[in-house]
Amino acid sequence: MKRILSCVALTLTVLPLSGVAEELYRYTDDNGVVVLDRQVPPRFIANGYEVLDSNGRVKQVIPPAPTAEERQAQRREQEARRKQDAEDATLLRLYSSVADLDRAQARQLQQLDNQIAVARANIAELQVERETLRSQAADLERAGRKVEQGIIDQLATVDAETRRQQQRIERTQADIEAVKADYASQRARLAVLLGVEPAAR
Repeated sequence: MKRILSCVALTLTVLPLSGVAEELYRYTDDNGVVVLDRQVPPRFIANGYEVLDSNGRVKQVIPPAPTAEERQAQRREQEARRKQDAEDATLLRLYSSVADLDRAQARQLQQLDNQIAVARANIAELQVERETLRSQAADLERAGRKVEQGIIDQLATVDAETRRQQQRIERTQADIEAVKADYASQRARLAVLLGVEPAAR
């Protein structure tokens, strides 16, 4: 009787194990040969593999581990996404509508226009000063006298300052174009974030 009970217990222990479906793994070895096995050697895991059921159907696909270049590209993409999210948050905090952004642009462009106007006024004053100095130098030359070094130095200073003011105008004009381009980009992005169609400028 004990022997019969032992056989029954052994049978109950074995039966569940025999009913378990066995998984197979399909991978490619170093020679490019596709291998079907009960396990994937550790050195091939990074290359990716497939998990198959006992009928040979694919249950799961394990993709290859990303290369160093792919990981770097993923990091760059994540960084770009974080940067864009931060820029979007700032944009929405600053402007509640496209019209708000347009008004901010108009104010900044007006400030730059004012800087150009001031520089041009300075150049006009410098030209008057230069004409005065040139007149003084001409009077001395007509009188047969040598032009004083002080006048020559003042003329050089006026010319240098005129060049500086002209360069200031050129830089400010470049700033105006950069501001327009920047606001155009922000305007398009803000319209997307707000879900509106921006009016043509």
